Amino acid sequence: MGMVAQPGDSTCPKCRSENTTKLVSRFARVRNEDDRIDELADRLETMAEPESPHEMRGLVRELGKAMDEDVADELEELFEADMHGESDEEA
Repeated sequence: MGMVAQPGDSTCPKCRSENTTKLVSRFARVRNEDDRIDELADRLETMAEPESPHEMRGLVRELGKAMDEDVADELEELFEADMHGESDEEA
């Protein structure tokens, strides 16, 4: 079933002009965590290796945001520690 426009007042609430048109707003597509991660994985399969740590950091951040519990900051911290040669094993 499609969207049906409701008849209503066709005057502008601000200027009271009757020369108005209705606009339809965009809507957000609700996706679950699995859909977001699958979409990101598909993109990663078609792209080349990241050329810089900055590009890799962006991918890590995007992956973290794709997860329901937004772990972007934690993943970025792990990435930074790995880039500097630090790890939990050395601590």
